[in-house]
Amino acid sequence: MFGTARTLEFNSVVKKYYPAIVFFAEKIIDNHAVAQEIAQDVFVKLWEQGKNFDNDTSIRNFLYLAAKNRCLNYIRDTKRKQQREETIPLSPVSEDEITNNIILAEVWREIDLAINTLPEQCKKVIKLSFQEGKSTDEIAKLLDITESTVRNQKARGLSLLKKTLSSGAFTLLLLMV
Repeated sequence: MFGTARTLEFNSVVKKYYPAIVFFAEKIIDNHAVAQEIAQDVFVKLWEQGKNFDNDTSIRNFLYLAAKNRCLNYIRDTKRKQQREETIPLSPVSEDEITNNIILAEVWREIDLAINTLPEQCKKVIKLSFQEGKSTDEIAKLLDITESTVRNQKARGLSLLKKTLSSGAFTLLLLMV
């Protein structure tokens, strides 16, 4: 049986990196459900290998490399299946594209961590707006608040995020808006 400390450390790693690994995988394969499965497989592999969870850099490198390999395997397998079905094959993913997707995933992870530090109402509004793409009207109805409150919470959240995030991460967040 595995120790409680190891389990807690592993859960912390999953919480910290799971959204970024899903984002990274989805950028490569363009399928959210499959990206989630790949991320889950990667974390299972991390657990099974009994990696030491106290070295953040080696864990991050392991996760991205394992996710990249799983994505490339998925593309290869999908390409073979499509060729059997005589459809147009998928184009291979370049190393530059993989590197760019790792950078985007890490920036997205920074944004996600910063959003989670916002006051509760701001966090809800920002997540619904930027992560789920909901309109001001939809957010107001979902949270049972006025549209002006939604706009105020969004402005407050962006102001707080601007102070917290690196300029590159904040710029990416604004581009998503």
